Amino acid sequence: MEPEDWEAAAGDYGSEVLSVFDHDRAGKVGALIESSGGADRVATDLGCGVGPFLPLLCKHFGHVLACDYSTAMLDEARRTAAGRDNLEFARVDLREGPPGRPADFVLCVNALLSPTLAEREKMWRHLARAALPGGRVAVVAPSLESGLLARHRLVEWNLRSGIAPGRALRASFGDEDPDAVSIARGGLLDAGGMHTKHYLEEELATTGARFGLAIGRCEKIEYPWRTEFHKPPRWMRGPYPWDWLAVFDRV
Repeated sequence: MEPEDWEAAAGDYGSEVLSVFDHDRAGKVGALIESSGGADRVATDLGCGVGPFLPLLCKHFGHVLACDYSTAMLDEARRTAAGRDNLEFARVDLREGPPGRPADFVLCVNALLSPTLAEREKMWRHLARAALPGGRVAVVAPSLESGLLARHRLVEWNLRSGIAPGRALRASFGDEDPDAVSIARGGLLDAGGMHTKHYLEEELATTGARFGLAIGRCEKIEYPWRTEFHKPPRWMRGPYPWDWLAVFDRV
């Protein structure tokens, strides 16, 4: 999304953007923040949005820097985390550079989504520079495997509804990328009407390694199917859709 898209979404964030904070069924991001904290440690929320993780970060870290490139999002985040005296805000466009002060812990939730490879290369480079050597970087990113699973579940839904196989495929995957070039070459899937970068698990590990981020673990943050579909049928249960939570050490 471009900055103006995030400005528009800020006032209705809950309906426009999936909230990882609200839908992390197992509380994995919260547990990671708690285990990474310390009174003498600095955290950066890089792409903080409206700030759902800021109160938790402020509770477990001595100082927190909240960054976003949307001024409207930052205004919302200030209201979300009002009254915290160990918190500061900065407008940061990750395509242009990192925050001025590297941190012990960097949280980056669904910010590395640009459909343009050249932009993502800059964003990953600046993400790595946002962390101190030996620091920890936590990246939440859309899963390409999950995105494809959701489309295959929609195929199944259409087939169960009596739609012919060819039509079921077209209705589920769409005709805008008939040869699947965007998916196969770029990992791009439509999300809310926009081409959005989705990642393979192994891709996160190898991409991070190129920028001095050694992956420690990568696990699923699972969501209910209602985050993908309006009123999913009762038979649509596990496996559930997910984002990747990749935890890196800054080399």
